Amino acid sequence: MNRPDKRISEFIISMHDASMYLSASEFQEWTLKEIQSLIDFDFAIWGSGDGRSRQLHTATILHQVDSLFDTWEEVKHEDPYANLVIANTGKTWNSKVLPKFHHCRAYDEHWGRYDAKQLISTMEIDPKTGLHIFVTLARDTLENDFSQADMALKNVITQHLFLAARHNDMHNLRSQQAPAAFVDRHGLLNAALPEFIALLTNEWGRKAKQQLPAEVTEALWTKGCYRNPRIVINAQRFKNRLLVRAGICAAVSLSAREQDVAWAYVKGHTHKEVARLLDISPTTVRTHIARIYQKLEVSDKAELASWLHSNRFLL
Repeated sequence: MNRPDKRISEFIISMHDASMYLSASEFQEWTLKEIQSLIDFDFAIWGSGDGRSRQLHTATILHQVDSLFDTWEEVKHEDPYANLVIANTGKTWNSKVLPKFHHCRAYDEHWGRYDAKQLISTMEIDPKTGLHIFVTLARDTLENDFSQADMALKNVITQHLFLAARHNDMHNLRSQQAPAAFVDRHGLLNAALPEFIALLTNEWGRKAKQQLPAEVTEALWTKGCYRNPRIVINAQRFKNRLLVRAGICAAVSLSAREQDVAWAYVKGHTHKEVARLLDISPTTVRTHIARIYQKLEVSDKAELASWLHSNRFLL
């Protein structure tokens, strides 16, 4: 084995090894830094998105600003390099095959602003999510071309990158000791344990095997938690994804008296009116309502009504 081949083999082995101990938030950045020891570049991107809509789902960016793709939004459907890479997955493409690339709007308004004078990209379609996943390396000069050897090397190692990333996701999920998944900003399940999927499909049907309902996604990204009477999901931020853990809510029951109080209260009766209806004191009514709120973890009459409807106490 010659020296270059040995370096490549060592890189691939170390990357697969790292996928078993690095956190999901560390793995992609660590890997991009390691690639730089094999292929020289000025900045790099490891991302995923919808190839048809050009909607970006995730992006790990090394040696460039996190807002890199903000300027791409306006030109993403007019980017000839993106068109080329998306239409021809499974192969590494050099931007220099497009003679007019440096004169297009996408270069003027986006790539050129970041001195991305040369780009090489490899893209595949993720078999689980259907998203286009890609790794792009950029150089800020035209004097040092990406060589054919660079292209061939990147083509080989990128296949291992994507596989190792999937292993890293699943390894981190299994360590949670709970039904868990990685979710992006659009609620798409990037990786999920079977028991997590089982909980979701039992609650929301087959569509939830791939994507969370919109209201669940919104709650997880804004509040860090989603809860209904049957299921609770907690979220932890991992850069541009969430690690989410799901569980079944403990069964909560109301006594016959508590049901009567709750039913009358959400119908719009005051404490005194509920007391007269049930032949108890207003103080007892207030005590019952306070206990009901605590037991059900609700904070107002609207939430109480919602809980009762969800659990079929009100028809």
